[in-house]
Amino acid sequence: MYPWPTLLAVIEMGELIIKIPERVRQEFPEVEWSKVAERAVLEEFRKLASIKLFNELFKHSELTDEDCLKLGKEVNKAVRLRIEKELSA
Repeated sequence: MYPWPTLLAVIEMGELIIKIPERVRQEFPEVEWSKVAERAVLEEFRKLASIKLFNELFKHSELTDEDCLKLGKEVNKAVRLRIEKELSA
């Protein structure tokens, strides 16, 4: 699923203090803001780790940014057409 190993052990994390405005806490008292912050930090880590991995994997690629964008558009179009065909069948 992710391009990095799944961690089965508990990871000790640093502490981060975020101040949530009182007005926000009162409007959404059911929200566990520490969990929201933890998910946001982990999601950012996943993005950064993916970018680092992709940079390493493709560091010897001869494709230009323009080539990559063009190829991506072609793939998106092919996927869209395939899905449209499947939905119309």
